[in-house]
Amino acid sequence: MTLPPRVRAALIHLGISATIALIVFFGIYFVWYPGVLFDGAGGKELFLLIVCVDVTVGPLVTLVIFKPGKWGLRFDLVCIAIVQLTALTYGIWVMFEARPVYIAFAVDRFAIVRANGFPPGALEKGHPKGYDNLSWTGPKFIGTKLPTDVDERFNVMISGFAGVDVEYYPQYYVPYDEVRTFVKVAGLPLSTLRKRNPQRLADIEAAIARTGRKEDDLRFVPMRAGSNDLTVLIDKATGDVLEIAPLVPWDET
Repeated sequence: MTLPPRVRAALIHLGISATIALIVFFGIYFVWYPGVLFDGAGGKELFLLIVCVDVTVGPLVTLVIFKPGKWGLRFDLVCIAIVQLTALTYGIWVMFEARPVYIAFAVDRFAIVRANGFPPGALEKGHPKGYDNLSWTGPKFIGTKLPTDVDERFNVMISGFAGVDVEYYPQYYVPYDEVRTFVKVAGLPLSTLRKRNPQRLADIEAAIARTGRKEDDLRFVPMRAGSNDLTVLIDKATGDVLEIAPLVPWDET
């Protein structure tokens, strides 16, 4: 059965669009939003929005306007391609701007730090410590230490009430090694994780297996991620991060 020319053209357009979307997916998934961060940090939702708008609309328009021998058809197709590439570029830019650049330990939890979440002037204050250059290749683990100055601590507290916590102030960043002791103290037993995920016991066992450690050697620390909060499994003796799992870290009762 021979397909009508407009259907054939739309399918070719769909194939090209899907191929480009697949290439973009690999870059986003393996570089900007690696592993469980793709879902936890909202990369999945943003990418699906790009796919729905960009991959489907272009071929549908081609299906509507394509007619062999039509005057101006080439111009129409070029315009569709330009609009489609513009929308794709904008979508990629939005994902790039919202990409996780740090995973910061703050007080008693980990938190994802996004490139576009810093208050004005905050990055400049991180320059003396080298924390003003944001990663292009996935988030880096860091620690935070609250200021000792009473006024500064008060300002950070007020900022936290407004939704911008200490992890968005690079002047308080420290290497992860400096907070390992606090990470270990914050660690909770995996029996608590089971209570918070009663329907996902098999997923917990799989996460434990991926660490290569015995359960008694592990603790977990909650992570604020954005779309879906995550669970960080650590070595209870060293504070090393071993696994980030898509498990509920909080008591939701």
